[in-house]
Amino acid sequence: MASQECSASSLALAMAALVMGCVEPQADSNLADPATAFTVRDSGDIEIVENHAPEHPPGQFWTIDAEPEIVLGGSRTDTPNGEPGTPASDSAQLIWQVRGLARLEDGRIAVLSQGNYQLFLFEPSGELSTVIGGRGEGPGEFARPQQLQYLPPDTLVVWDYWFAPTSYFNTGGRLLGERTIDLLRMMDAIPGSNAESTMFPLPDGSLIVVVGNPFPSETPAESFVRGPPAEFVRIDDSYSTRSLGSWEGLEVWVPQDPGGVPGLPTLMLDSYLAAGGNQPTVYISNGDRDEIHQFSLDGDLTRIIRRTIGPVRVTEAAQEAWETAYVAFWSWLGDLEEELGMSTDRFFAGMPLRDAFPPVAGLVVDAEGHLWVREWSASEAGMPDQWSVFGPDGRWLGVLPALPDLMLCHWFLGPCWIDRDFLLAVRRDELGIERVEGYRIRRGDEWR
Repeated sequence: MASQECSASSLALAMAALVMGCVEPQADSNLADPATAFTVRDSGDIEIVENHAPEHPPGQFWTIDAEPEIVLGGSRTDTPNGEPGTPASDSAQLIWQVRGLARLEDGRIAVLSQGNYQLFLFEPSGELSTVIGGRGEGPGEFARPQQLQYLPPDTLVVWDYWFAPTSYFNTGGRLLGERTIDLLRMMDAIPGSNAESTMFPLPDGSLIVVVGNPFPSETPAESFVRGPPAEFVRIDDSYSTRSLGSWEGLEVWVPQDPGGVPGLPTLMLDSYLAAGGNQPTVYISNGDRDEIHQFSLDGDLTRIIRRTIGPVRVTEAAQEAWETAYVAFWSWLGDLEEELGMSTDRFFAGMPLRDAFPPVAGLVVDAEGHLWVREWSASEAGMPDQWSVFGPDGRWLGVLPALPDLMLCHWFLGPCWIDRDFLLAVRRDELGIERVEGYRIRRGDEWR
């Protein structure tokens, strides 16, 4: 099952128009005995797992190499005679508006480029070996591809925009077939949904459709405002539906000056959804509580995963680092101060210092079913810079450093893939140029 992650809010729609430094994981140093590291209790048919400490200390848990072993794309290189340019097959020309990644069982890497309307397969060496699709409405062509699924061992699925036909390919690039979704029937089954609703495909062919509410047009000045809740609804190929509950929208900071923009997403707090594993499981979190809900593939809530550790406090240094990263992120999309209608100093002037960072900054399920939770450490990096890894049974296995990056593993702006050996992620340089980087995961003999 492909590793997938998405933000539950309308951030993707709002933005569509629009350094691996190693730090020590900040887990509880007083690790509990494995027998008391967690407690399990039942509440009806729902299991509640409360984790008090990770089972493995950092020195005895996994690590991720500090430098990427794989790099695709990036800034364009020069030809030997000094003239700018690269062959059309060079990955620097193809890594553009990446909307999906997967590492196949034979080591090849699949990259879905919305900007090129194509799915590319690269050899482990980085050489381009296969090009699938193209812009159009014919068989195996894409109008605006927005989701990639890998169904091991040999099927790649591309989901198109506006619930257009979904294309199934083998890993050699041959079109196996297409699936059509009856949009009117879906809208009738899920009131409030439409052609632009966010969709999240599951491995059995069902979908989770996010039914959002419009952000309020008037918001109080100088405040953090959480977007209105959105409902997550599972719909299968018979158009039967199952609600997975209502989840909070993204957080927006509204500055004091009413002459500027009504607010911008803080890129700090949202709700998150992920699915994957050998026995596929769905996870959802509101982000502001150290609590994750685990659902079966058909939509039954089976487990609630919690941690009892304290929050990571926000220091003045961490706030300053976050502001720097925030400005850098928005700047590659355009002139931030022009967008704001004010200087960045004025935008941040009234922003209060938070008590703590949100406990969840993103969710990813790896190819083996481990849940990876992005989070802030106490390093004052200002960005999420570590992972906590949980087993399929909800037990907290350990903590390891992450790439400090505001939008790492964001389903729309920075998709990623995690399997036993690699973390693949979309990164951007200061000019916004995309590249895919692959970092080797070291799990040690215990995990062989």
